[in-house]
Amino acid sequence: MRTSGRDVLKAFARSATAVLSVVVVASCTSGGEQPEAKSERPCGVSPSSEEGVLLQGVLRAEGFETLIYNSTSEVAEALRHGLPETSPEGRTSTKMTCALWAAGQNGGDRVTFSFGWVSRASKDVEQPLPKGVPFEVDGGAFGQADETETRLFVGCEMPGELAGPSKSAWFHAKASHSVSPPRTDVDQTVRDRQTALTYLMARRVTEALGCENEPLEKPPVVKPLPSP
Repeated sequence: MRTSGRDVLKAFARSATAVLSVVVVASCTSGGEQPEAKSERPCGVSPSSEEGVLLQGVLRAEGFETLIYNSTSEVAEALRHGLPETSPEGRTSTKMTCALWAAGQNGGDRVTFSFGWVSRASKDVEQPLPKGVPFEVDGGAFGQADETETRLFVGCEMPGELAGPSKSAWFHAKASHSVSPPRTDVDQTVRDRQTALTYLMARRVTEALGCENEPLEKPPVVKPLPSP
C-alpha cells in the first residue's frame, strides 16, 4: 500500500495531538480560562477567580501549579458507578481529582482534593478530627476542618435509577493539606478559607454529576459551630 506525503503529515499531527493531550502538569499563573476548561479540569484556577484568591491564602503563595489525577468527567462517572455500591454503614473509595502547590517549590504547602459517597447512617460522618472545628454552609453542606484536612458533606439528589441510592448517601468532598514548614497561624479565618475553597472545588463535581437539587450553587458562607 502506498502512502502519500499528506497522509504521513496527518498521521504525525494526530500523534502529536495525542502526546500533548496527556500532559497534565500545568501552571495556574496564566490568564483566564474558558468555561469548558473550568468544568473539565478540576483544578483549572485563574489567580483572579474566587478559587484563586482563596488558594493564594491557603498555599501562602501568589502562583501555583497543578497535577491532575482525573478529569472532572472521569470522577463524576466513577461516582455514578460507585453510588449503588455504597454500603449501608460505609463509604465508597474516594476518587482524587488533583493537587495544587506553590509555584516553583519542591515541597512546601500543598492541597489535594478527592470525592466520594458516604452512607448517611455511617459513623464516619460524625468521626471528629483531632483538632477539628465543625461547620455548616448555607444550602445544607456541613463538615469539619482542621490544620490538615477539610471534610464536607452534602446531599446530592441524582436523577433516574440513582435517585433512590442518592437519598441514603452523602456526597463527600475532602481536601488534604500538606504544610511545610508547619503553620502557627491556623485560626478560624484560615479554616473558613480552606472550607470555602473545598466547597467551590466540590461544586465542579456536583455540577458534573447533575445533582438535581444543585446543593452547592449558593456562595460559600461558612458558619463555624460549637465543638461537640
